[in-house]
Amino acid sequence: MLKICTESEYRKYADYVYELALDQSKSGYPTYCDGIKTKAMFLDRSEKAFSRDTEELLLFEHEGIVEGWIHCFWLPEDRYLSTVSFNIESHTEQALGEFLELAQTRFGGYDLFLGYSKDNKKAVNFLSANGFERIEEDYNNTAFLDDFEPVAISSHLIRITKENFELFRELHSKLEGGMYWNSDRIDADMDNWIIFVSIDGGETLGSVYYRMVNNGWFEIFGIEMKDNLFDPTIFRELLGKALNSAKELGGKYMTFFCDEEGQEIAGRLGFRCVGEYVCYQKHLELSK
Repeated sequence: MLKICTESEYRKYADYVYELALDQSKSGYPTYCDGIKTKAMFLDRSEKAFSRDTEELLLFEHEGIVEGWIHCFWLPEDRYLSTVSFNIESHTEQALGEFLELAQTRFGGYDLFLGYSKDNKKAVNFLSANGFERIEEDYNNTAFLDDFEPVAISSHLIRITKENFELFRELHSKLEGGMYWNSDRIDADMDNWIIFVSIDGGETLGSVYYRMVNNGWFEIFGIEMKDNLFDPTIFRELLGKALNSAKELGGKYMTFFCDEEGQEIAGRLGFRCVGEYVCYQKHLELSK
C-alpha cells in the first residue's frame, strides 16, 4: 500500500530507507553508490518533499510492514513526472504497480520517466512487461578529480559562449530529439553550462556539455559527434577537456554516463564505473 508519508514517519524510517539506497538491487536512480553522494545529501533532498508543492514522499507498506518509500516530483509546465528516490526492500513489483496506477490517475497526459540500475531486476522486468520503453542504457561513471592528472588536448577545441552558441546548436539540434536539455533550454540557461566544441575547417565535429550539480561536483550531460558517428579521437579530446577544465575550476568529482563505445576511453582517463543504468519512459494517457 502506498500512502503519503508524514514527517514523523519520515524521521522514523529515514535511516532504513537510506540503507536501501546503498543497494542497487533495491533502489532507483539517482544512486547513492557513486562515491559522491552522502547520507546528509540523501536526508536533505528527501526533506524537501515536505516544503514543495510539486513533490510527494509516498511510504510503501506490504502486509502492514513498511518496506521503503517513493519520492516523486513533477514539472507541470513540461508534463514530466519522475522520482527522486525509489527504494523498496522486497515487493518492488507491487510498489511499482501501485505507483503506476496513482500516476495514471493523477498525471494523465504526462510522460513518466524511471531510472534504475540493471541490478534492480525486479524493477527492470516489471517496466519491460508493462508498456514502458527503454530509452537509455549507459554505464554510470565517477571521476575523482583530486587523483586526475590533466591530459594534453589539441587546439581544435573552443569554449562556447552566448556569442558563438550557434556552433554548438548546429550539432546539438540535430541530435537532441526529445531530450529535456535541448538547444533552446541550454541557451536560456547558459550561465550554468560549460560547453566545448571540436572545430575543423569551421565545422563543428563534436561537443561536450556539463554543469555543476553541487559544490565541487560536475556532471557531463552529453558528448556528441557529427552525424552521430563515434570518433574515438574526438571523444577522448572532448572528455579530457571536460576533466581538465573541471579540475581547473576546483572540482572534486565528475559524473559521466556513457554507452559501451566510450566506456573503455572513460576508464583510461580515470573514470570508475559505478554500474549499468537504464531509463524507461511511458506516456500516461488522459482518462476518458
